[in-house]
Amino acid sequence: MIEGGALLPVSVEGWRHPAYLHGEARHARRIRGDALLVPFDPLIWNRERAERLFGFRYRIEIYVPAEKRQHGYYVLPFLMDDKLVARVDLKSDRQRGLLLARSVHFEPGAPPETPERLAGALAAMAAWLGLERVEGASGAMARRPSSL
Repeated sequence: MIEGGALLPVSVEGWRHPAYLHGEARHARRIRGDALLVPFDPLIWNRERAERLFGFRYRIEIYVPAEKRQHGYYVLPFLMDDKLVARVDLKSDRQRGLLLARSVHFEPGAPPETPERLAGALAAMAAWLGLERVEGASGAMARRPSSL
């Protein structure tokens, strides 16, 4: 693929592993967007790679005893633009129409707009799930979903 030009070898500052760029890839001027990532999202399913690329150590804690969990039972990383900036432990309470943000953990260096943008992503998820609202542990994340 390298000889054919489909892949270009590149170096990544601070990285000793081989890296490649698609031969037709364009460099984005700016990446903008928000996403809650499930544990098997391609961006993070390879835990070692996610840690190497983003400095983000992520482990699924559903099989960890409650008293030993660091972030929660079912934690979704929050991707904001080109950085993983938060983690949120979610639970759906369908009888009450709630998406419960049982815990929210912001990564060191998360930008000031992270809580507001995370609230928007959670509201979108609640709407997608047919839930009426998001409720956080402290109420700080509460926000009604907009219709999609």
